[in-house]
Amino acid sequence: MNFSTDKFLGGKVLLKQHQKGLRATSDSVLVSALVPAKSGESVLDVGAGNGVIAMCIANRVVSPITAIEIQKDLCNLIFENAQLNKKKIDIFQSDVLSSTDPIIGQLFHHVVSNPPFYKTSEKVRKNPEQKKAYVQDFDLKKWLSYCLKHLRSKGSFCLIHCPEALPEILTILSPKLGNIEIFPIVSKEGECSKRILLRGFLNKKGPLVLHSPLIMHSKTNLRTKTAEKILRRGEVI
Repeated sequence: MNFSTDKFLGGKVLLKQHQKGLRATSDSVLVSALVPAKSGESVLDVGAGNGVIAMCIANRVVSPITAIEIQKDLCNLIFENAQLNKKKIDIFQSDVLSSTDPIIGQLFHHVVSNPPFYKTSEKVRKNPEQKKAYVQDFDLKKWLSYCLKHLRSKGSFCLIHCPEALPEILTILSPKLGNIEIFPIVSKEGECSKRILLRGFLNKKGPLVLHSPLIMHSKTNLRTKTAEKILRRGEVI
């Protein structure tokens, strides 16, 4: 299997990943920038893939970070990437939808997730590993409930997903999260949003806020100043 080593956050994060298969995108960098972690606060990455979210957060703050990932080869990549970036990540291979939970009872200051959210009919992948990483063939409520059960009171939950799932997501999260903020992600000014970022806090009360879109590219296809600050300089949202 062929691998490449790619640079994120302007070269501050190095990531070994499959040349064909699951590859990190700006989605993961964006949701990592949403996590309001301070040094010493614990972070749980649910469905961690090859570890790009964990590496981006670890680059910003010194925090104990735990990664949960179902695929063994991706867990191995998280381990290799942690070594490559000289970071310590606690890694567990586990299906978050199963009855077995290797971190049962543990609570974290922050929980973050970039779950599979394509429907099979929308984005068909060629091999089982790709399908498991990209296609949502599970109950979203179970996935989100797993995330919330490991979140400390007043802690933050951060998610990136597609806009069409927002009604279901809010139905699941609104009874437990407050101060919910939604950031539409727009590739280019004038286009519709294909991603949304969501951040909320467990057991907090506060109104839902819909922010102005985060526009990634100008009309000439250059990255906007906002995108550059987040994707290359590692600034938070």
